[in-house]
Amino acid sequence: MSYLPLFTFSLTSNRQTVIFYTLSIFLSFISYFNEFLSLGLILVFISFYNILNYLSKIEDEKESFKISVAKTIDSEIKREFEKLEFKLQTAYKKLKELFKLSIFTVKELSSSDMANKIVEGLVNMGYSGTFVKLTKEGIQKKEGFFPNYKIYVNSDEYSVALYDDNKVVLIPLTSENQNLGMIGVYSKIPLTAEEVEFLITYANTISTSIAKTNFLLEKIKLRDLVQKTIESIDLGIIVLNKEFNIELINKSAKILLREDEESENFFGHFTILKNMENEFKEVINSKKSFEKKITISENPKKIWEIKAFPILTQEETIENIVIIIEDITEKVEMENQILQSEKLAVIGRLVASISHEVKNPLSIINQSAYSLKRKINKACKENIDDLLGPIDRIERNVHRANDIVERLLNFTKPYYSKVETITLKEVLEEAIKLSFLQAKRSDISISKRLTNAYIKGDKNALVQLFINILINAIESIKNKGSIIIKTYKNKKDGKVIIKIKDTGIGIPSEYLDKIFEPFFTTKESGTGLGLAVAYRIVESHGGKIYVESEEGKGTEFTVELPLYREGDDGK
Repeated sequence: MSYLPLFTFSLTSNRQTVIFYTLSIFLSFISYFNEFLSLGLILVFISFYNILNYLSKIEDEKESFKISVAKTIDSEIKREFEKLEFKLQTAYKKLKELFKLSIFTVKELSSSDMANKIVEGLVNMGYSGTFVKLTKEGIQKKEGFFPNYKIYVNSDEYSVALYDDNKVVLIPLTSENQNLGMIGVYSKIPLTAEEVEFLITYANTISTSIAKTNFLLEKIKLRDLVQKTIESIDLGIIVLNKEFNIELINKSAKILLREDEESENFFGHFTILKNMENEFKEVINSKKSFEKKITISENPKKIWEIKAFPILTQEETIENIVIIIEDITEKVEMENQILQSEKLAVIGRLVASISHEVKNPLSIINQSAYSLKRKINKACKENIDDLLGPIDRIERNVHRANDIVERLLNFTKPYYSKVETITLKEVLEEAIKLSFLQAKRSDISISKRLTNAYIKGDKNALVQLFINILINAIESIKNKGSIIIKTYKNKKDGKVIIKIKDTGIGIPSEYLDKIFEPFFTTKESGTGLGLAVAYRIVESHGGKIYVESEEGKGTEFTVELPLYREGDDGK
């Protein structure tokens, strides 16, 4: 028993050593009195020790178990959290792709671009491969790896179908019972029922997006067609709101209406129509359209036809005003030319029918006057002048009447002896030369700036044309004045332009539309045929003649004739 403390010292910890050492001394002391009691106490002690040791181990194992359980719980929570995070990320990607599809419908996106976005979106959601087929557009797009792609893409599925152990799903795209196409998705792992359900939802969203995109593209196509149509026509089109702010204006309107000021307001932007503001406002008040012809003071002057129409809503309220502006200058001129030609044709038929009947009596009167004159000269010696005076007046008026008839005949049936290539400069020089003496007597200067230009026609007729215009200009100048003649080429339109401007008394505005009519004249001694003949010569040479005049400021005649080009037959 005396060696027990040493034994326990080698087996136990410091605390246990002290306890065992103390108990050993106590048991050694007891053994002196009762050896069996000492042995019994030792057995009790050993049992107690084993119990304590067992309890200690249980406590240690309990702590270890707690740590192990905590680690297991942390690991499981982490795994579940990672799964949840993955599901959230997948859900986020899916929602993001669904959101993208909704954005596509408000963008000008082609069907091909949309198909690209769809397959890219499905691959971004984690699927190995995908394709989309749009039947109407004939579009097929694939992204990623898709086994047996050609077999699946060429199949005609009208319901959801799963293949290859649920790794491949084909979903039709439909909208309002119309087959739009199909999407196919391939996953390396079998697709769950939830995944398939999501893909069906996604396919429905795709179908809606495709239908909306097609509708939007049709509207865009229609809009572009309307815009191109508006821009291509030669009518000025302007759309205004109720405050007369410009919402749409085409190119033709911008050309017609020169910009005087920068303003969104129609009348502030185009002051040329400012005086029509009340008439446009009446369109809003009355909800009725109107049209009007106006003359624009330009050189040369322009005639516009302006129409305004209200655009009404379903509630019959004014939404917009459409203004249409058309330059009808050429149309009016053509109508005037047709009217003039019809007048000339009537006069021609009239002159042709009566010229023979008029000329025969005139010849008889002239011969009778001449015979009477000779007899008076032989028979009378006194007061002969008193007798011959009336006869002279008869002869002069017969000659004048005959001249009028001749001019009418030439006017109705102009005779061209020779049609040839002519230098316009030579024609004008000759006309100026023949008119120069009359201009000099009236103290009128003639200045010229002529360009070389070739035309096809009758030289004598063209000389007569410009003489008639120059004589008209000379006679309009009461006192000292000037006449300016200038020519220039308009190669774009194939024309040569001749302008003859005088500083005469001008022509009253109410007479401007009548000066080319036969017999119209404001001169006491005029026949009213000079400018009518000029008009007929210009017309027969395929040209046009215009006049601009203002009382007290002079008159300007503009003649347009076709330029001759080498190789042209002149017809």
